Amino acid sequence: MLRNLCSNSCLRFHSEETLKLKKEVEEKNEKIYQDILNYCNENQTSFIDDQFPHSDRSIRRNGEYEWLRPNQIRSKDGEQYPWTVFNNPKPSDIEQGGLGDCWLMCAMTLIAERPDLLDSIFPSKDYSPQGVYRVKVCVEGEWKVIIVDDFFPCCNGKMTMAVGRRNQLWVPLIEKALAKALGSYSMLCGASVIRGLSLLTGAPCILYYTPKDDSIEVETFWAELISAKASGFIMCCSSYRTLREEYHKSGLRSGHAYSILDVNDEYGFRLLRVRNPWGRGVWNGNWSDNWEDWPAEMKDDLVMNRQHETGAFWMELEDFRNMFKSVTICKLRSNWSEFRYSQNVGLDTSIYQLFVTQTTEVCITAYHKESSEMNNDPYNEMMMSVHRISAEGVIGEMMTRSTRGEQKRITFYDFFLHPGQYVVMCFNLKNGNLKPITMNIVFYSSEKLLFEKIRQSSQMYNHALREIMLKDGKICNNTCSGLAIRVLIENFCGAMIMADNFSEDRWNHVKIDCNGSKNLESSRNSLLTTDVIPPMSYSILNVLSRINGSSNHRYVYKWERLNTSCKYIKPEMNDEASNNPQLQHWPVIDDSDPLHSSQPLIYGT
Repeated sequence: MLRNLCSNSCLRFHSEETLKLKKEVEEKNEKIYQDILNYCNENQTSFIDDQFPHSDRSIRRNGEYEWLRPNQIRSKDGEQYPWTVFNNPKPSDIEQGGLGDCWLMCAMTLIAERPDLLDSIFPSKDYSPQGVYRVKVCVEGEWKVIIVDDFFPCCNGKMTMAVGRRNQLWVPLIEKALAKALGSYSMLCGASVIRGLSLLTGAPCILYYTPKDDSIEVETFWAELISAKASGFIMCCSSYRTLREEYHKSGLRSGHAYSILDVNDEYGFRLLRVRNPWGRGVWNGNWSDNWEDWPAEMKDDLVMNRQHETGAFWMELEDFRNMFKSVTICKLRSNWSEFRYSQNVGLDTSIYQLFVTQTTEVCITAYHKESSEMNNDPYNEMMMSVHRISAEGVIGEMMTRSTRGEQKRITFYDFFLHPGQYVVMCFNLKNGNLKPITMNIVFYSSEKLLFEKIRQSSQMYNHALREIMLKDGKICNNTCSGLAIRVLIENFCGAMIMADNFSEDRWNHVKIDCNGSKNLESSRNSLLTTDVIPPMSYSILNVLSRINGSSNHRYVYKWERLNTSCKYIKPEMNDEASNNPQLQHWPVIDDSDPLHSSQPLIYGT
């Protein structure tokens, strides 16, 4: 459930345990569900969901389809099994249909390894004669209970989308619920396993690329795996899409996702227990079940005692790094607290500050609400940062920030906050674009937190950017003259340039020329800028953003400065000053420009 920021009253909220929040969402949906059941029973009819009609609008793919209920469908398992929601579900029960949603199928195979998680997705587990089902998922950071009927798209009497073997409905019901939540079945084509796990668990997920040679990176990678296993997190790995013949010889599949069941170094070897969700097709190299060099005690413990795990095998870390390109870790913590809310990202908007009373481990995820990972709509270059904030509402030190880039989902991975007050700032800086967009923001924390709604001013927005520059920006000039020019490039997908004037009575004129840059555009609509920075003030001179996010970019710049008692641009700094003797910025900006106007170095003055 997302908290709404529309009210003007001062509101405070405590974060709550995940299970409690999910139960609240389920209870709010209960009346609608019961009303549907009562209507169907009174009228002796099955449920037909008019919000997700049995038409091309709900599919949006070429082909002729008929919508059939389970008892009308010709399944592979025929009448051998009755239609049920669950029948001792296994990962091998999942069969992908005609959609390109293998990412979702993989996520479901991982969830099927955890019966408790799969069970929590369905508030009602029994087969419904009325054909009404509830599916609980987390869409764009918001817990929702999606009500669907049990009519499925078919061709020649057979299901064309995902199938649950042994006539189980949990597979097609999850797929249909997400299709309804996102608009159509076609919206499920092409995404990542991270997306699937996020939808099904609501938990933050991390993608790690397997290191190749660096010994420090390998040690860090192994430590992350050991920690994830100890925490009971869901883990999976993806093989490379190339070298199909090499994979075939080794017993593996290229471009395939596997679950990671265990990580073990108790015997002095770094081993991973990997499982093919299909239940077949296993590694045949070192440490495989039939490997001849197993120490007897190890084999009894690690192989003979785990023969019930079909499709599972052991690999040593070195072989694993060669065969798998990445590992995804889903950090599901049932004992942590959550706080979920929706807010506009812009200048004059409401945000939440949080109060931390004891040192707390925190993870934050934000979702761009208007975007979907399964479509090609353009989106903005988002960035978020966490700052201390004073009791008077003055932005202070930056604690951490995200990478800036074309992101529909931003995650701050685990970090610690010590007692104090904090605020999360969201930025949409592309082309100087300060128009509001909507983000769903989720706090996960090891301790309960208190949140209070406050008003974000344009000064807070600007001050937060300055704090980012102070921590991450690099000074590129000699500061003896009282001027510091800072440039932020790292993890920014572009560049941000800021000038500080520490002089108490002199104006600094700064010309920045970025015309040699490639695939970058300016928040000032010009790669050549000239600005006058007043005494004891700073100014964000320019923000450069990628024109094409899929192409490489290059940032180059030249700068000139002039320290003077004149508060207007000198003609030698910019020819435009000859025609406008009171020019202070070129291109011209308004004094009220929230991004580029000069601000006092000391906040609150």
